[in-house]
Formats: sequence, C-alpha cells, structure tokens
Amino acid sequence: MVMRLLPIAVATTLLTGCITVGPNYKAPAVAPVQLQGAATDAFSEASPVANWWTQFDDPVLEQLVHDALGGNLDLQVAMSRVRAARAVFTEKRLDQLPHVTAGGSQDRRKQPEATAGGERLYSETYQLGFDAGWELDLFGRQRRAAEAARADLGAERDSLADAQVMVAAEVARNYFELRGSQKRIAVARQTLLNLRDTQRLTETRLELGAGSELDVQSSRARLKAIEADIPLLEVAEVQSRHRLAVLLGQRPGSLDALLQPREVPAFAKALPLGDTSDLLRRRADVRMAERRLAAATARVGVATADLFPRISLSGFVGFLGGDANGLVNGNNKAWSLTPSISWAAFDFGTVRARLRASKAQADGAAAEYEKAVLLALEDTENALTRYAKEQARLAIVVEQASAAHRAAELAQIQYREGSEDFLALLDAQRNQLVADDALVQAQAAVNVGVVSVYKALGGDQLQQPASPVAMRRQGPG
Repeated sequence: MVMRLLPIAVATTLLTGCITVGPNYKAPAVAPVQLQGAATDAFSEASPVANWWTQFDDPVLEQLVHDALGGNLDLQVAMSRVRAARAVFTEKRLDQLPHVTAGGSQDRRKQPEATAGGERLYSETYQLGFDAGWELDLFGRQRRAAEAARADLGAERDSLADAQVMVAAEVARNYFELRGSQKRIAVARQTLLNLRDTQRLTETRLELGAGSELDVQSSRARLKAIEADIPLLEVAEVQSRHRLAVLLGQRPGSLDALLQPREVPAFAKALPLGDTSDLLRRRADVRMAERRLAAATARVGVATADLFPRISLSGFVGFLGGDANGLVNGNNKAWSLTPSISWAAFDFGTVRARLRASKAQADGAAAEYEKAVLLALEDTENALTRYAKEQARLAIVVEQASAAHRAAELAQIQYREGSEDFLALLDAQRNQLVADDALVQAQAAVNVGVVSVYKALGGDQLQQPASPVAMRRQGPG
C-alpha cells in the first residue's frame, strides 16, 4: 500500500512546489564609519593610488612587493583553498540534479533450483545501460548546502584578499625596518670615526701634558661601547633580509645583492586616505567573517531539512539479456523506476541535537563578525593615531638632532682650545649619537606607520599580480 501511494505523493509534492526550510540569511547592516584619528593635518581626503607602496617612489620596494604577491607561499596556500572551496561549491550545486552513471555487468552462477528438485542450474545474465539517482530537494536541504558552499567560497576568496594585504604590508614593513637598521649601522660607524679622532686628540693632549689618562680611557670606553652595538644592528639587518626573502618565496640570502644599503627618506606629505566611510566593506577580514556567518546560517537550513522526509528516485535504462552477442537489440530493452522515502521519524532527538548545534555555530559566527568589526575599527584608529604622532615626533627629533650636532661641534672646538673639559665633549658626542640614532628610527617609524595605515584600511584598491602558475591552477572565476 505504501509503495502504491509513494508515486502519488511525489507527484503531488512536485506539483505544489518545493519548500526551502530554515532561516533566510540577511547580511548585517553596515553603518558608515567616522574615523576620529583621520581628523588631523597628517591625512588628506585625496584618493590613494591603487598600489599604495608606489607612493614611496622606491623601485626596490615596488619590485619586492610585486615578486611577493606572485611567489609568496602563504598566498599559494590561500589560492589552493579557494580552488578547493570552488570545487566543493560545484559539487553541492550539482547534487541538486540527477546523477547518471553508465555501466555494464555480467552475472554467471550455478545454484540449486527450488522447483527442479534441487538440480543445480547454470545461468548467465548481461546488463548494459545507465543508472540514475535523484534526491528530490523538496525541503531545500540541497539548496541550503549549496548556499553554504557558495558562502564558504566567498570567505576563502576574502581570506586570499586579506592574505595579499598582509603580505604586501609585511614586505613593506620589513623593508623599512631593514633600511632603518642599515642607516643606524651607518650612523654608528660614522660616530666611530668621530670618536677615533677624539681619542687621538686626547692621546695627543696627554703626550703634551695638557690632558689626563682619565680622558684617554673614557674616550676609549665610549668607542668600544659603540663598537659593541654594531653587531646587534647587523643581526637585525640580516634578519630583515632573510625575512624578506622568505616572504618572496625564496631562500634566505637570495636578496642580498638587491638589498644593498640605499637612502630611503621618510614619507613627508599628507597621507591620502580617500573616503573611509566604507572601511568595513574594504576590510577583507570583515567580509570574510560576514561570509562565514552566511555559511553558518545556511547550515541551519540544512539541519532543519533533516526534520522532513527525503524522497529519492532511482532507475535504470538499457539492455538486459542472457547472451552477450545479442544483448543490444530491441527485445532486450529494459528499464526500471524505483521511488523511495526515508524519514528520521523515530530519531528526532538526534536530528534536533544537530539543529541546536548548527544554531549555536551560527550564533558564534555572528559574534565573530561583530568582533571582526570592532577589531577593524580599533586597528584603524590605532594606526591613524600612531602615524600622526610619529610624524609629530619626527619633527621634534629633527630639531633635537640639529641641536645635538651644533653642541658637539662647539664642544669639540672648546676642548681643542682648552676652555672646556673632556667630560663636556664626551657628553655632547653621546647626545649627538643618541639624536642621530633617534632620527633614523623616527624616519623608519613614519614609513612603517604608512604601511600600518594602509593595511588597516584594507590595502585600499590592492592590485596583485598573481604568478602565471597560480592563475592557471586557480582557473576561471
């Protein structure tokens, strides 16, 4: 009786239409952003260029970022995840259609025949044709699964975009830190030259009876202290070079020729930000969290659909006969159609537990999205404030270095003339070194601040040149 009613139930359901159960996803409303830290003279409302690092007019930096976006291994991993998510989405979308397979079989057997008094009979059967199976998506389980897979694909794409922003920023940050270390080494070596001149002067004055052993040893101690600092600065330089090579997907040391010391001035104009009201849409990490929320919401629909029956159709079309030679002819044509129904009518406890779990995961994804929004705002405000303060600090440090240089010159003249003791000269030279080193660090900090701002803004209109191999693997969108 049930098997007689099943085709009628299937036909009736198809005529009345399908139902998609579960919540319909609606993206969270995104209010315009007003950044307090942008309201200073350090920033302008002009639109930045597509690739922000080109504003430094540094061909070495541009080459490094270009090569990193094409060869970074983290980006290759992210691209592979996009390809995997795209394949899963295609699979889930095709699950809504009938699955048809072609096949053939041969069945040879010898067994007792019940109606022949136990006599063993030989039989041979050949089958050739197409098998088909189709789960009728009456309650939207397959549609919700495809919806979740599509959202997962979007999340992986945004994850790739976020990785591109991070790689470009890391390359630029390490590059400016490298240039800062190289400049600090140059300052320390120049200071050594000045201190050696001072030491020779103290030794000459001692020989002439106008100086003291204290002056000679104090000068020597100061000189050795500077010499001891240089190896530490060289370690920082080497580490930055190695980090840049790895970011480009190359072995440490491969960029040594390219990264020879060169002058890199601090960014000395108002930083263009463009329209920051759409910050949350520009941040790939926020977009990724929103897509994760969409996927989790769709999976609530998948779990909800398990509360309802599943109806499937399977069938066969082909040829069935006992002779392989004459199998493909009109007399051997065969077909079958088998509707079936399954329902967790006595296992609702398990189904409802899975539904509660999916709802809890969706709640967690919503909280993750809100967290991503807050972290994006915090990150951006901090980056803007840090950059503005670093620019103000740089202006002060420039004046400090100028005054320290003048003081050291005067102390040197007065010490040579004998109107000032050596401790005053030593203190002036110490202040000069501190001021020069602080100036170099302040210049590097300003440039690193530019990197932090654009990273916080989502990389703006980042245009990444993916490698040809990666693009071939990624395939069409």
